[in-house]
Amino acid sequence: MAPSSATSSALADVVRDLPAVLVRALDTARVGQEVDALVDAGWRPGQLGARVGAEPAQGSPDRDADHVLAVLRALREQTPPDVAHARELERRRQAREDRRAQTPRPASPEVRRRSAERIRSELGLVPRRAAEREPRTRPACSLCGGEGSFFVSRAVHLCSRCVAVLATGEARLASTSLTG
Repeated sequence: MAPSSATSSALADVVRDLPAVLVRALDTARVGQEVDALVDAGWRPGQLGARVGAEPAQGSPDRDADHVLAVLRALREQTPPDVAHARELERRRQAREDRRAQTPRPASPEVRRRSAERIRSELGLVPRRAAEREPRTRPACSLCGGEGSFFVSRAVHLCSRCVAVLATGEARLASTSLTG
């Protein structure tokens, strides 16, 4: 039996599994206000219904209704499970951020280099000098002598302009010209 429309709409979800006699006894504005206050605090009607339904019978519908009202009032003192879960997630997120903020950052390459030089000098080692790398050059285009960007064979490289001319079909490579 559903509560009347004058009471809480969430009350119907809370008392749906209770006996009809008890539902009629709970169909009051006072119980509806308690349920509405709990729902506004963050309780879901299903959570309230599970807690109310798990309570033992008190022997009569009136005592059962008074007990259910007392249970609902006691739930006002508790933190709703969804709110507690959200707080726990926020606490964990904040703890992760705090750990991340306290984690030491790796030294920059310049600081590492200076530290290695200082250690080498304390040990009496010769300072390490990085060999300067030679700039890589591309081989010349086998057709026009420009910078050869495309590899054809070990001895043949072509530039993008010559590849475009070959792609249009305006020019053709002779097999003898690429063997040099």
